[in-house]
Amino acid sequence: MTRFLIQVALTLAVLVFAWSKGGKPERYVATIYFALVFSGIARWLVVGHWSEEGYTSVQTFRFVVDAAALFAVTAVALSYDRWWPLWVSSAQFIAVVSHLLRAAGMPLEPIVYAIMERWPVWLALIITGLGTLAHYRRSRIDRTI
Repeated sequence: MTRFLIQVALTLAVLVFAWSKGGKPERYVATIYFALVFSGIARWLVVGHWSEEGYTSVQTFRFVVDAAALFAVTAVALSYDRWWPLWVSSAQFIAVVSHLLRAAGMPLEPIVYAIMERWPVWLALIITGLGTLAHYRRSRIDRTI
């Protein structure tokens, strides 16, 4: 539970930072990950549990949400001239592939599936924060010239 609360705090921090100092791509990607993390909370409030029978079977809800996030982040990466959305898209691709490997019946330990599905979100949030910082610094330099 502690890791989840840290993830929620990091998501909110990146969202606030992106909306206060970032451009459109930073805001879009931060909002996508806000929706991703908080869709899990909404599901928990409605259904009463976090996952579907652990990580021994495909996490259908998370697969749908991860695939939607991959589509949305890739659209941002293709629409704007920034380096970091491609990295975020690549991290999100790992999460989607984890679901596809589980669905294909590959011999994937539940802990490996969980790590492949969850850690890319952490990576994406950190990259989004760094991308926002890079944009903020670049825009400050442009204003002083």
